[in-house]
Amino acid sequence: MPIIRHVAVVFRIAAGPRLGFGHLVRCRALARALGVVPRVSIRGTAATRRAAARLGARVLDGGPRLLGRERPHLLVVDDPSAIEARRWVSAARRRGIPVASIHDAGLARVRADLVIDGSVRTAPSADATRLFGPRYAVIDPRLSASGTRRRAVAGRVVVAVGGGAHVFSLVPAVVAALARRVPGLDIRVAAGFTPRPLRPALPAGRWLAPGQLGRAMSNAHLAIVAGGITAYEACALGVPAVAVSVVPAQQPTVRALARRGAAVDGGPLGTAAAASRVAGHTSRLLASPAAQRRLAANGRCLVDGRGAARVAVALRALARAGGPRG
Repeated sequence: MPIIRHVAVVFRIAAGPRLGFGHLVRCRALARALGVVPRVSIRGTAATRRAAARLGARVLDGGPRLLGRERPHLLVVDDPSAIEARRWVSAARRRGIPVASIHDAGLARVRADLVIDGSVRTAPSADATRLFGPRYAVIDPRLSASGTRRRAVAGRVVVAVGGGAHVFSLVPAVVAALARRVPGLDIRVAAGFTPRPLRPALPAGRWLAPGQLGRAMSNAHLAIVAGGITAYEACALGVPAVAVSVVPAQQPTVRALARRGAAVDGGPLGTAAAASRVAGHTSRLLASPAAQRRLAANGRCLVDGRGAARVAVALRALARAGGPRG
């Protein structure tokens, strides 16, 4: 077995204003857990590649042939298109490079040497090559709240419903409805990763500057989050949350979190009625310290924030083993 002190990884992801930036954020979290600079090939626009570079990624140009140039110990694929994922898995196998694939609730699952699916909707597996369930939810390892006491700022509500352009059209109505119901809240809104010279004015609160979301979430009284990575981050931090779906594929995850008592199901966004509904759920949660404590405890129990570290251990082992397994 070869001795590998520094794991050279190439990440192949899909991201953009419509698809979202969760795959990029997840791979950045894994790179941090591995202690490497993320080398990322992106299925997305030039603007998306620039956004990735601003986040500290080394953006790679070219198709699967770049694997021959980069010669990584490991390829990690995080793309919801099974066709695209298989193309890269096949290219890696031809070059003898082991592959890990990341998925959400079984969507677009492909054959790989290691399959990671940290969704709350996925049952744990006894197979060591199948890392399933929220124990393996890949979030920024710096956000782990396990064993720490979080100091929340009373009345601070963080709204983080994804990194795409939808934020600018969906969030102002939610903020307005919430400010009407509970005047005087300290509302902070994550603007996401889509460049926009002039953000729409918010009826209350303020937009967060790039890089401020982690700190804002860590001391939030509660949060309104989309049913993606940010929902798992809220759980790990012990932040009581109202979870919403900005696309239909997120609604099953929102419902699953609610069934586990780890979030309030705020339903889908997109209409004035939806904004009022979410504001209602949030105001009721603000008025119930007991409900807040239950959500925080259940969330931390479900997602302990160590998923990226666990996955990183498995990735290092896969790289040491070398070559595809089948």
